[in-house]
Formats: sequence, C-alpha cells, structure tokens
Amino acid sequence: MKQLCERLAHELMEMEHMIQQSQPFLDQLAQPQNPSYTAAFVGALALNLHSFYTGAERIFEAIAQQMDQYQPTGSQWHRQLLDQMVVKIPEIRPAVISDATHLLLDELRRFRHVVRSVYAYQLDPDRVCELAKQVFADFPRFAQEINAFCQTLTP
Repeated sequence: MKQLCERLAHELMEMEHMIQQSQPFLDQLAQPQNPSYTAAFVGALALNLHSFYTGAERIFEAIAQQMDQYQPTGSQWHRQLLDQMVVKIPEIRPAVISDATHLLLDELRRFRHVVRSVYAYQLDPDRVCELAKQVFADFPRFAQEINAFCQTLTP
C-alpha cells in the first residue's frame, strides 16, 4: 500500500503544479484585454482543468485496480469510477472522497467532456473562470481526503 500512496502523492503534486501554472491565466482573465488573448487564456485554462480531472481520475483508477479489484468499463466508466470512490467498501476500504468533492468532480468530469467536444472559442469564459476558481479553492479538501485515505492504509 505504500507504493499506492506514493503514486497518489505524486499525482497530487502534479495537480497542485497544474493549479499554480493555471492561476496566471485566471488572473489575466480578470482584466479587460484583447479578445484574442481572452480566447487564448480561456483555452489554456480549460485545457488545464481537463488535465486536473485526468489527474483525479488516475488516482481513482489506481485505487480501483489495487484495492477494489474492479474498474468499470463501457461507455459510462468515467462516471461509474467517480461514483465508486464515494462508496465505502466494507472490509476493503473507506470512501475515498466526500459527497461535496464528488459533486465538484462530477461537474468537472462533465466539463471535460465539453472541452473534448467543442472548439475552444466556443467555451463560455465566465463558466471556465467560475469552475477554475471553484476547483482551485477546493483542491486542498481533495488533497486532504486523498491523504486521509492513505493514512487509513498504513499501520
């Protein structure tokens, strides 16, 4: 389990780095500027939010593979994997994330689908900024939940 926790810690570090890299984009979007720059910053921020969710999903995949011995498949596997992490599995593991974190990550999962499905210029800048602010503010809770989960695994 030590190896699993080290992997999760590495993913959390990468996600934190992504937030630090994204903050300047969010700061720039708060200032009026050339529409071309706005579109570029929105696209960059949306791509980083996509990456953030992918990092969370890698954490969940590692847990599902190593602890649950079950990883969903099929067209809804992304949603099912996220749902799996909020459930306590008796005698195997506690719930990995809280209901509040689940709600935020589910919103981010749906947003990631939008990012994959539309051109960047079609993204709503206000929506991207609001979601980024929420993700950045709630990351400490997510990290704390993952760290607390790892603490339950070590004697």
